[in-house]
Amino acid sequence: MTPNNEETKKKIVDTSQKIQEVLLLLVSDNDDLRSRLEKEAAERTKETAELRDRLDKETQDLKDRLEKEIAERKADRDKLQAAINDNASKGDDAMNDLRDLIIQERDERTDQAGKMDTFFKDENEARKKNLDDVNEWIGVENAQRQKEAEELRERMEREKRELQEFIDKDNKRMADKIDAENNERQKQEEEMKKRLKDAQEASENGTIQLYKKMQGENLAREAEIAELRDRLNKEKAELAERLEKEKNEMKERLEKENQELKDKLANEKQFLQGNIDGNHNHANKRISDLAEKLAGMLKNGNTAMKDLTDRMIKENELLRSLMSQPLSIYFDAYRTEDYELGGEEYLTFTGTRSNLGGGMDAKSGVFTAPMAGAYMFTIHICTHDMKKGLLSLRCNGNELASFYDQNHDSNHKNSMVGQSIVADLSQGDKVQVYMYTHTGMMDKRSNWFTHFIGMFLRPKDFMLGLENGLEVTNGH
Repeated sequence: MTPNNEETKKKIVDTSQKIQEVLLLLVSDNDDLRSRLEKEAAERTKETAELRDRLDKETQDLKDRLEKEIAERKADRDKLQAAINDNASKGDDAMNDLRDLIIQERDERTDQAGKMDTFFKDENEARKKNLDDVNEWIGVENAQRQKEAEELRERMEREKRELQEFIDKDNKRMADKIDAENNERQKQEEEMKKRLKDAQEASENGTIQLYKKMQGENLAREAEIAELRDRLNKEKAELAERLEKEKNEMKERLEKENQELKDKLANEKQFLQGNIDGNHNHANKRISDLAEKLAGMLKNGNTAMKDLTDRMIKENELLRSLMSQPLSIYFDAYRTEDYELGGEEYLTFTGTRSNLGGGMDAKSGVFTAPMAGAYMFTIHICTHDMKKGLLSLRCNGNELASFYDQNHDSNHKNSMVGQSIVADLSQGDKVQVYMYTHTGMMDKRSNWFTHFIGMFLRPKDFMLGLENGLEVTNGH
């Protein structure tokens, strides 16, 4: 074998290895593309389900609101019918008494009967006028219900258009993305074809087999993409068909219910017309009295509601003003038992003697500033026998001040030690007492030596910008 043949064979082997590496890279890219397409399809399915659930929920809410309105309207109608029946019953009894009285005094009260007849005619005209007012009110209510139904129909149309636009945009984005990936894949295939053509003389059989395999995989991938696109188009069509069907059903249901309501109102109007024409003066007067009483009650109720609202607003403003005043926040936390655990933790307390503003949490030992401003804190403790006292006041974990007691032989005594500071805090800042190593404190149920006290001195920017020119700064 000549050196030229060996070199040619070596080049063929190198070229085959490079082709295999390129094919492996293309297979890996193909798997990544398939996984991304599956992920995109899953996300699209999830978004479609969420949109469908949202539409079902809003449709159900609209149905519940419409049923509630119909129930309230029916309850008002029943109340009005009961009142009219009651008035009609009382009017019939009074009419019978009046008829007996007229029969007994017919001869003596001929002139008076004529006057009564004129009076009844006038009252009947007034009652008819009241009926016209009731009819006008019913017409206004019916127009309002029709307006609400039209607004509901427009809202559903608008939401349908928005949903359709969102689906179209999303499908277009998906189609553009798939087309871009297909173009990229075609470009890679063209490059692969070119490389395969260059290496065909060296490894014709292996290259042809690999190319056929790659071509088959690309055809399968294109078939999967086409299937996915058909599935998306099918789901889109099904969703649009379902939305249109639900819209038509809702429209038909609303029109049917509206027509039923109109028929009921017409029947009730006719029935009420017959009952009202048969009522006499007593029934008219009774209804007028009830209407005046109801109007007075509504007027008094509105006045009382307005007074109560004004009073609550004034009380709220007063509370806000009081909360921002100096010394409107303070606390006194205490302990009732010894502490001998060695320190390196925050101090907690048994309870509080006072806690105006609710900023102190005794169980955790944390004071949270309800308002921004200047606060004064004072802490006193009694060191335990054979222990020292080394503590610090911290704000949001940062040390503000420390105090220390260890001046006795072997610490074999008790002594009181304390510290006081004034600090500017922001709303929500947290102040705690931290204990260092070997700290011990003495407290008994009858002797409360440990006290942590805080007071709100003044709010932030207190007395700044007064009209007389006097200003109190923070001293910085």
